[in-house]
Amino acid sequence: MADNNIPVKILNAIQEAGTEMAEQGIKTTEQAISTVITGQELVGDTKEMSEGEMAKAKMEDERKKQEELAKIQNIPGRNVESEIKEVIQEKESEEDKEQKEFLEKIRLQREAEERERNEMVEEPENAKREAAKTQFAPGKRKKQQPDATQMSQTSEFKGGKID
Repeated sequence: MADNNIPVKILNAIQEAGTEMAEQGIKTTEQAISTVITGQELVGDTKEMSEGEMAKAKMEDERKKQEELAKIQNIPGRNVESEIKEVIQEKESEEDKEQKEFLEKIRLQREAEERERNEMVEEPENAKREAAKTQFAPGKRKKQQPDATQMSQTSEFKGGKID
């Protein structure tokens, strides 16, 4: 009887521990959810703009842009159009320079590879090395005849040997 109570007690203890852990997880999740800030709370009372208000806001933005541009252009001794052209020309010259450098690197690399190939051709060949290279080369080879035990398909006794 005492043996039957021990497994039941262990299972009950495990069940209680699992229930307690689940309850703590639920409480933690509820706390996390309650701290989340919604968009409505963050922005507050907002309302959508009507078509007229939207058009008015766009006109205001455009007017501000024009005023900024006029201020920049009215600065004495400053020519904005020539500055813009100058910046564009600088960009183009930088791109051309980078492209030329890239092509020069490729040309130098190809020249180096060509020199290396020429050096490889001009090197005197080592006879031993060449012989070693051709040692395992494919082609006709002298084959050895298998002995009788290797030729037996049923692995029978042949010539007094057991295969």
